[in-house]
Amino acid sequence: MLMASILFLILLSLSYSMDLNTALQKALANHPSIKALEEELKGLDGKAITYRSYLNPTLGVEFGNFGTSVESYKKNPVYKFSYSQPFFLYPVGELSKRAVSFEKLALKEKIEEQKNLVKSETYRAFYKALYYKELLKIYQESYQMSEEIYSFTKRLFELGETTKLELFRAERELKLAKIDLDLAKKEYESALSELSFWVGEKVEDVEGFLEELRDIKPLNLESLPQLRYYQNSIKGILASVELEKALAKPQTSVEVFGEKVSDSSYGFRVALSFTLPLFYRREGEILELLAKKESLQKQKSLEEMRINSELKSLNLRYEALKDSIKEVEKMLNTAKEELKLAVKSYRLKTITALELSETKRRYLELLKYRAELLLKAHEEFAKYLLLGGSL
Repeated sequence: MLMASILFLILLSLSYSMDLNTALQKALANHPSIKALEEELKGLDGKAITYRSYLNPTLGVEFGNFGTSVESYKKNPVYKFSYSQPFFLYPVGELSKRAVSFEKLALKEKIEEQKNLVKSETYRAFYKALYYKELLKIYQESYQMSEEIYSFTKRLFELGETTKLELFRAERELKLAKIDLDLAKKEYESALSELSFWVGEKVEDVEGFLEELRDIKPLNLESLPQLRYYQNSIKGILASVELEKALAKPQTSVEVFGEKVSDSSYGFRVALSFTLPLFYRREGEILELLAKKESLQKQKSLEEMRINSELKSLNLRYEALKDSIKEVEKMLNTAKEELKLAVKSYRLKTITALELSETKRRYLELLKYRAELLLKAHEEFAKYLLLGGSL
C-alpha cells in the first residue's frame, strides 16, 4: 500500500504540471464564453449600416392600354414608368455609426467583465486543486506515520510487551489513514477536472504554493469594466435618441417619371417629395430609449454601491484570514514538536498508543485547518479578481 501511494506521488511529480500563470493564459485564450462575446462584437459592424435600408430606391412600371385606346397592347406595351430615390437631409448615417460605436465599446467592456469572471474562476479552481494536493500530502504523511506506529506496535506485541488492544488500535488507525489517503486522491482528481473545464484542456497536475497570498490593491472604480459598460451604454442610448429624432424629421425623395404622351413618344418629369410626420414622430422609440437610460443610470449607481460594499467586506475577511493563518502556523510549530516528542516517548513506552494517536490527530487537524484557511483566503482573492483586481 505504501509503495503504491509513493508511486502515485512520483507519477504526479513526473507528469506535466501547470502553474497559475499558464492556467490563466490558457483560460483567457480558450474559454467559449469569451469567444462568444467576441463573435457578437463582430455582428455590430453590420448594425452600423442598417440605416442604408432607408435609401433603397423604388422602381415602378405600368403596362397595358386603358380607356378607348384602339392600339394593341403589343404595339405600345409600356404606358408609364417611375423611379424614386430617397436621400437624407440629416446625418443619419453618421448618427447611426456613432450609436453603434458606443454599443461596441459597451460590449467590449462586457467582454472584459467576462474575462474577469474567467480569471476569477480559474484562480479559484487552481487553488482548490492546489489545496487538495496539499491535503494529499498531509494524508500521505498521516499514512506513513500510522504505518510506522503499526509496525512498531506489532513488534512490541510479538515480543509480548504490549496488549492486543493496542495492536488493534494501531491497525484501525492505519486503515483509516488509508481510507483518507484514497479519498484525497479522488478529490484531487476531481479538482483537476474542474480546473480543466476553465483551462480548456486536461490538467494532470498543478504546481505552486498554497501559502502564497497576494496583496489586495485599491481599485479605481471608474476604470472597472462593469461600470464603464453602463457609461458607454448610456452614451449609446443618447446617440440613438439623436438618431430617432433625425428619422422623425421629414424624409426627402427625388422621383423621375416617364409617361406616354402620344402614339410614339414619351415625356419625362422630375419631382421632389417629402414625408409629413404629422401623426407620429417616433415618440414611442424615443420614450423607450429615455426610460432605458434612466434605468441604466440607477443600475450603475447600485453597482457602485455593491462594489464598494463588497470590496470593504472582502478586505476585512482577507486580512482576518491572514492573521488567523499566522496564529495557526505558530500553533503548528508547537504541535510538530509535541508529535516528535510523543513518538519518541511511545517508543520508550512512557505514553500509550492512545496518547500518541491523540497527539498525532491534533497535529494533522492543525495542518488541515491551515490549508482550509489558505483556501478561504484564495477564495476571497478570487472575488477581488472578479471585481476587477489584478494579480
